Amino acid sequence: MNDLYRMEDKQVETLFSFDEEVLKKALKNIYSKDFHPLTEIEENLFEATWKTINEAADKGFGTRKPDDPDYDFYREIRMNNAVFAAFKVHRAQNDMAALLLDKNGSLKPFEQWVKEAMPIADHQMVHWLRTEYDTAVIRAHQAADWRQFEREKDVLPNLKWMPSTSIHPGSDHRIFWGTIRPIDDPFWNVHRPGDRWNCKCTLSSTDEAPTAVPDENGQNKAHDGLENNPGKDGKLFSDKHPYVTEAHPGAKKAVDALTRRINEMIAEMPDNLTLEEKTDIARNNLKIEKALGVTKGKPMTYEQANKGKENPKFGKEEGYRVNCQTCTVTHMLRRLGFDIEAKPNIRQSAYNEMAKQGITWEERFLNRDGTKPDYDYTYKWQVRKGYQVMNANRLKEYFREKFREDGIYEIYCAWKGGSAHVFCAEVTEGKTRFFDPQTGKDDASNYIQSMKAGRVGVIRIDNKLVNPKIMGLFITK
Repeated sequence: MNDLYRMEDKQVETLFSFDEEVLKKALKNIYSKDFHPLTEIEENLFEATWKTINEAADKGFGTRKPDDPDYDFYREIRMNNAVFAAFKVHRAQNDMAALLLDKNGSLKPFEQWVKEAMPIADHQMVHWLRTEYDTAVIRAHQAADWRQFEREKDVLPNLKWMPSTSIHPGSDHRIFWGTIRPIDDPFWNVHRPGDRWNCKCTLSSTDEAPTAVPDENGQNKAHDGLENNPGKDGKLFSDKHPYVTEAHPGAKKAVDALTRRINEMIAEMPDNLTLEEKTDIARNNLKIEKALGVTKGKPMTYEQANKGKENPKFGKEEGYRVNCQTCTVTHMLRRLGFDIEAKPNIRQSAYNEMAKQGITWEERFLNRDGTKPDYDYTYKWQVRKGYQVMNANRLKEYFREKFREDGIYEIYCAWKGGSAHVFCAEVTEGKTRFFDPQTGKDDASNYIQSMKAGRVGVIRIDNKLVNPKIMGLFITK
């Protein structure tokens, strides 16, 4: 394993880096007593690695929408990327965990262990991942080409092996340059551009006559992990990759458990979310499960999640009448399948908890890239529109613009009589329902007349990530 890619990474041309903060979090996690490297997959390394390989796939294959003929295949590629990422991380975390104990079997000081583990982390999570990223881009592009070749083979039945575009091409594929064979010829099952790390040869469809198969005496075997055709099986790296064939004990069981869980969560999400949104929400759900110490159940319907279930003690104690900032998130978490209730906001306890975590109330929900969402307040919208005055009719116009997509929304508003509030709206097939998770009110449409028209903001929340840092605001059952 130590010389997995030998010198191939030196051919890479892409600028590449691995987030140091992700690595720091991972090292702390691996060192902790609560993490079991044989049976778990370290979440920070996994998320970063899967994201990296998915980005490579998108760059090479292109992002696909549900109406694209290759959409299902695109989904398959991304889930196979998750399997590869999980096996890779299991290898890296166990290689590093093997250094935790000294010769007497005692746990080494954290600083000493990090110093010894960093060469492994740098080697596997930077240098190797760099090579894997570039190879994934190439093979994803070749997969897209192959899908197109299959669709066009009645017109262009043959494939031609084109010369490498590398500045310094290797000699191993040179014998195949110019070879023309039918697309269904067994030759392509054994030899094909992309079966060597960072190979930059390509195929071109043609109606030129086939040529003889070169006599290469079995000297050009595919590298381990690249012998498959990604255009057929959706795997940018095959099951013969050393991460799989030379895996540490427990790897397959840990990988299967993780990827099965992610697949289940993606499958149960509504169709108004994109595949990318579903994937990121599923990964975030795993973090929320860990932070809450519970396992998510099946997603709840509106009726199951709302009607007082988010904040059942409203009206009984003051803290439950001023916790709206917690109740909207509670509703969204319940819709995702977390059976929780909102904690009271006693003497600003909710805001104090968020401040302790280093966030503001506007960061309870996050964009998929981890940034703060933009509520696009009406006073900013008013300026863009060129309106001199905000009134009730223009506020309704603002809502119509914001609610163009089906989904669940959080609405912030300042009241005409003072103070402020957050509540929700849900748009289904163009119809909007305003509701209040804090009070359990099923129809909150009359709130509009009490709002300061120039102090209203909206974000869509069902396609956002619930910030795992705010899990201290909820009561688990």
